[in-house]
Amino acid sequence: MALASIFGTNLFQYQPDGVIEFYDAHEEVRESFRQASEWTGIDVEPLLKQNGEYADDGERIQVVSVGLAAAQLGIQDVLMKKGLRPEMTGGLSLGGLVGSCVAGAIERRDLMELLTRGEHRPQDEETGGGRPEGIAAAYLALDHDPDHYYGEQREGVWKAADFGCDAGGKIRIVLLAGYRDALEKLAAGEPEGVVNVTEGADLAVHSPLRAAAREASRARIERVPFKDPALTLCSCLEQRTLTRADEVCAMFVDNVSAPISVVDLTQGMKDHRAQLGLVIGPSPVMNALQYPFPVVFVDRPQAVSQAVAAVFEHGVRLRRG
Repeated sequence: MALASIFGTNLFQYQPDGVIEFYDAHEEVRESFRQASEWTGIDVEPLLKQNGEYADDGERIQVVSVGLAAAQLGIQDVLMKKGLRPEMTGGLSLGGLVGSCVAGAIERRDLMELLTRGEHRPQDEETGGGRPEGIAAAYLALDHDPDHYYGEQREGVWKAADFGCDAGGKIRIVLLAGYRDALEKLAAGEPEGVVNVTEGADLAVHSPLRAAAREASRARIERVPFKDPALTLCSCLEQRTLTRADEVCAMFVDNVSAPISVVDLTQGMKDHRAQLGLVIGPSPVMNALQYPFPVVFVDRPQAVSQAVAAVFEHGVRLRRG
């Protein structure tokens, strides 16, 4: 039975309080932010505190992504120092890229530089269409078919993420992406609270509308010297284990426009006999979900001792070296 490190995505922003506490308490986190700042040219303060002023939404997403990745990697370093070395890793969207880094498939500097050079403009802007994009969270009854909310019968709406069930096992959570007017039309036709269009998010993430961004970033990603993962690396794009450098590279390319799934990620870890998962860093979405094995949310320094205790409680075998 094994330990899994799980990394969440940013969904455009996160509350930095827990990360700041980690930064103040642990040199490993301070060093992670120092390196990220050196490699990207972004000051530590906006990376850490998420308080910068940005020229556009694309610049903001870049800074948030680098800051979250620095936090996740620094907290993982803290756990490693405590002897909590995972047998497997993976994550959701940005977290999948960070998980690849923890698995040894990409160097930290290469990851940080990729995050600062991502394509973040809406595809319509590139082609001159000008139809605004957006995302929406759908909270569905367990007996409700999620296909009702996207696909061919819903012009301009796609499934971006399957988060599985909430922690209580009563609601299925799906992230929808597409054109904002199509999302608003869908929300207006459903009972109040079922489909909630997100304010301030103008990118149809993990949808076909990101196809141009995917191709724009392909050459840059394919120049990175990926390596075969040294740890079991589970994908969130499908229920699959990535074992070769070219598979990791392909995941980085497809991650821009393909839908993601917590269900596929965690079921893959369960198939590899994960006995305990550590959900690392701030991730309010990941912290609200149901998992097929026990998890500890390591989003504040005091959770490190809880993670250590959980390893002993569940009799988890730790990797050495």
